[in-house]
Amino acid sequence: MNGIRQIFGKEMARIFKDKKMVFSVFFLPVLIMVLIMTIISGLITNMEDDIESHEAVVYVANEPSSFEAFLGESRQGFKSKMIDGGGMEKAKEDILEGRADLIIEFPDSFESAVRDYEPGMAVPQVKTYYNPSEDYSKAAYEEISGGVLEAYRQTLLAGRVGDLTQLTVFTVNSDNDEMIIQDDDKASGKAIGMMLPYFITILLFAGAMGIGTDMIAGEKERGTMASLLVSPVKRSSIVLGKVFSLMTISGISSLIYVIAMVVCAPLMMKSMTGSGADGLNINLSVQQVVMLGALLVAIAFLYSSIIALISVFAKSTKEASTYVMPAYMLVLVVGLLTMFTTGDPTQTDYYIPLYNSALVMKGILGQNVSMLQYGITLIETLVIGGVLLGVIVKAFQSEKVMNV
Repeated sequence: MNGIRQIFGKEMARIFKDKKMVFSVFFLPVLIMVLIMTIISGLITNMEDDIESHEAVVYVANEPSSFEAFLGESRQGFKSKMIDGGGMEKAKEDILEGRADLIIEFPDSFESAVRDYEPGMAVPQVKTYYNPSEDYSKAAYEEISGGVLEAYRQTLLAGRVGDLTQLTVFTVNSDNDEMIIQDDDKASGKAIGMMLPYFITILLFAGAMGIGTDMIAGEKERGTMASLLVSPVKRSSIVLGKVFSLMTISGISSLIYVIAMVVCAPLMMKSMTGSGADGLNINLSVQQVVMLGALLVAIAFLYSSIIALISVFAKSTKEASTYVMPAYMLVLVVGLLTMFTTGDPTQTDYYIPLYNSALVMKGILGQNVSMLQYGITLIETLVIGGVLLGVIVKAFQSEKVMNV
């Protein structure tokens, strides 16, 4: 036990006495994350403001006088240009090149067709043309086709039938302010649960990766591992001390990252979805905090064991980093799977290592994970970490491996 404490203290002192390492491990990733999210959020806001303030250029072919009068009365925020049938090709070219945003084409004799309509006659069709790959054009289409033309259609319909309520059979939620029934805490947890498992799994592994490769492979490269192995400290104590210190560092860094991500949740939601998250109500119960804490400890233990095991078989820090990278990519893919997976996971999913821990983390935040699923995941994660730890101890006993 004293040997484990000595190695643990030695590694922790080595890290915390180095101010540059403390900054790079605990604070630099947070600053980079916040900076990136702030920049992305600012760019999204600028893009939305730019589209909103843009005055759309709309070509109107065969414009009826009633539509011209309607636009004058409603004071729509776009610039309309009249064209005849012969100008359609040039107008379409302008749409394609981004010089114009929308074309509205009325059929010939539109007003007379509307005025003289009888049952059984063809209904006049108004056509619109736009370029969905251009943001201005897409916004103009959504605003004008769904708003302006619909309002104009309602105006003409009112002129034909008089009272539009005669055509209204029923309305949907016209005065229903209580139509949304949801648990706000659960909804907020689900929104946060979409992001946190992805970032936590990546940051936990990344936080342990740089230090973990140096703890074992780095010492072998510098030659200090040989002197450590001939010391009175048991080799099993060396392994446990290094893994536990790595687990502690990984846990502390992940805790800092999680706090930063919760604080920056609105920025993160806006950077990913284009909309803010001011309504997020992050309110975790004591049970959720305890469950998350225990799971994070187990994940940190597993990741530390994986990194330490890989480092044992490497000759240098650079080689260990190369070997660790495939495992890091696997963790990254697992995080992405939980981020974009819909529907309820099956019971079998909770037996898949790495993937189950991300699922349970998402379930804890969304309040939809059972104690059985949580227990399976927690025990399996700890068992796998323990097995890997045993392999590391065996590897330390091998002179062939340690003298590589």
